[in-house]
Amino acid sequence: MKFRFSLEKVLAHRRRTEEEARRDWILAQARTQEAMRGLESLYQELDEARSRQLQSRYGSSILGQAAATLQAMDQFLDGQRVRIERQRIRVRELKSEEERYQDVLAQRAQERRALEKIRERRLEEYLLKIERAERLEVEDLSIMRHGRFKLGARSTAGESARGQSGKNSGLAVLRKAAGK
Repeated sequence: MKFRFSLEKVLAHRRRTEEEARRDWILAQARTQEAMRGLESLYQELDEARSRQLQSRYGSSILGQAAATLQAMDQFLDGQRVRIERQRIRVRELKSEEERYQDVLAQRAQERRALEKIRERRLEEYLLKIERAERLEVEDLSIMRHGRFKLGARSTAGESARGQSGKNSGLAVLRKAAGK
């Protein structure tokens, strides 16, 4: 007799849904990390533009060119700040989404573990049942052997005792039937 868990299909389904949730969470993590790298890149570009702006202010000898360059750099810096703020909002949204996926994953893992605990308990019960049945079978065999040994010894002793006295032996019955 083989162990069969009646909820095996449900357990397999829960394992699949957990794997799907894990995959979704990993993808959300990747999107968040990509957005974080993009934000870091925007900050790096902002820092580089600021350093170029400082170099332009102090390094330019022609005032007309310097003013136009500085104005363009100021516009770039303002635009960069707006892009950074949008990216920060995007990162927060992605982080929030990642946390939701992580919560779903934790819930699915908990559901799977609950079913696995039920399966383990039922497997233990099954193994105990098998062990009890084997123990009873061994006890029955032992009792039957012991009983046969006792019965065999008694009947042998009884027959020999009756045969010696001649009361119930086969010869005595024949003599009685013949009338002697």
